Amino acid sequence: MSVSNLVELARDRSPKGRSALVKAISEVFFQDNHIPGDVEKRLFGDVVSKILDQVADEIRADIADQIARSEHVDRDLVLKLANDDETVATPILQMSPLLRDPDLAEIARARGEAHRLAIAGRPALGESVTDVLTEIGGEEVLRQVASNRGARFSMVGLGHLLHRGGNDPEVQLSLAKRGGDEADFANDLRTSLTDELRTRLGAFASLVDNGRFEEASRRASEMIEKGMKESAHRQLERSALYDSIRDGRRTLDSVMSELAMEERLDDAIWIMANLLRLEEATLKRSLLHSDISSIVVLCRATAMGMQGFFALSRLICRHTGRVQDEVNQLADAFSRTRQEDARRTVLMIREAQRNQIAEERQAIRGKTGKKFEAA
Repeated sequence: MSVSNLVELARDRSPKGRSALVKAISEVFFQDNHIPGDVEKRLFGDVVSKILDQVADEIRADIADQIARSEHVDRDLVLKLANDDETVATPILQMSPLLRDPDLAEIARARGEAHRLAIAGRPALGESVTDVLTEIGGEEVLRQVASNRGARFSMVGLGHLLHRGGNDPEVQLSLAKRGGDEADFANDLRTSLTDELRTRLGAFASLVDNGRFEEASRRASEMIEKGMKESAHRQLERSALYDSIRDGRRTLDSVMSELAMEERLDDAIWIMANLLRLEEATLKRSLLHSDISSIVVLCRATAMGMQGFFALSRLICRHTGRVQDEVNQLADAFSRTRQEDARRTVLMIREAQRNQIAEERQAIRGKTGKKFEAA
């Protein structure tokens, strides 16, 4: 593209014009066999950084894909993209050679699970990074980092991984396979087993202690297969219960009473989340980690009756260690709460979820923008 055409695009400040400009500059910068110098890298980074916030997500994602594996890009631009939304950040976090361990550790702490999962999949991970991932990562992150043969672990990191994920058969399988292939890793794994972990991990810890990694792998594989069958059966069961409520064959109250009697709190939350069209994690947090009075609104919004309210409330009290009398105190509030008011509150919760995502995105952009201005 000619310089005059680029200038013309630069004058167009519409979202469409901004997107076209970024794409045009990227095509020039990444043309075949072209290795940019320091000045070019800095100029490309400065220009793109200034207009990134003005282009659509898919354009930023395209740029991230283009530069993810490149060493010939301005590092500040890479850092900005690494802190963007997950669809933009993922290829950068997974592959960019310009990200250093301190960068990855900081992003892992500051951002969410999607960013941590992307980091856990990098070809190589230093101990400072795996220390963070094993300390705060969720189930999928722990599984990913355990299966990553390029990940190095400190004793602290291995301790976190065993303490938080050691009962997971998929983590056990990855650790057992690596222990069987790498003598140094096997020794570190044994050293990390405290008396408390040996008690908690039972047969797996015993097999590791005795160097029987092949048997540990086989046992973990059998547990995974069994778990998959049980999970599929459980999903079919909860889906069938949900369908029976939707088509009127069963009342929500009777289903909640059944689930409460069988101590199936996760299934009860899954059904409510689907009825309310809320994220399962959001609903779980509201029911288990907030003021118990939130259950009044959430139950009323589903058109649940007093029977279902009592059943679910008591189930939650048993799981959270609350006093059952608290439920009796909320019964009057439940009976006085109108369904239309409760549903309006749920609509506000949905909106709050969307706003939270937007605010987190804006905060990251503002933070990185100030950094570039200062530079």
